[in-house]
Amino acid sequence: MIYILPTDTCFGIGCAFDDTKNYHKIYQIKKRPFEKPLAIMVESFDWLWENTSLNNEQIKFLKNYKRPFTILTECPYMQMVLNLEQEDFEYQNKEAYKKIAFRVAHNDIQKKLISEIGPIFLTSANFSGEKEIYNIEEAKKQFSNCKHITFLWEWITLDNSVKPSDIFEFEGETLNIHYLRQ
Repeated sequence: MIYILPTDTCFGIGCAFDDTKNYHKIYQIKKRPFEKPLAIMVESFDWLWENTSLNNEQIKFLKNYKRPFTILTECPYMQMVLNLEQEDFEYQNKEAYKKIAFRVAHNDIQKKLISEIGPIFLTSANFSGEKEIYNIEEAKKQFSNCKHITFLWEWITLDNSVKPSDIFEFEGETLNIHYLRQ
């Protein structure tokens, strides 16, 4: 299933991490180049601590980061799943995931969805290269021709003054940051 859901910035479009069929549909719907990997939203900072190469000091830094963020890091578990070679379970662009971009769920609604379906591939709910969407009516209008999309939490209005998340990675084990977008 493909979901349109509010994030801490704009409306996002996503699917369960193990849903390769809808993963590929998201690229088609958005007209997004396959060279651009999707972020993965996880339930908590504890998940990042247990499954990525981030250290305790880096996790603490992220917990206190003032803006919405996407952290780029290594994750052997996710990389292993992406590289599974099965006939009906293959990611067409798995080589784009040398490091993986993670978002952490920021409200109970997102955490509940993730607890039900697992980590979520996530990107902004707009056509590639176009402006972000901040209200559900606009999202429904843009994606009205797309079958199999579920719109979640339609009563939530987002603040269109919130800019897209900062995207960065730490330099090794340090707290030095290399920004890809700020």
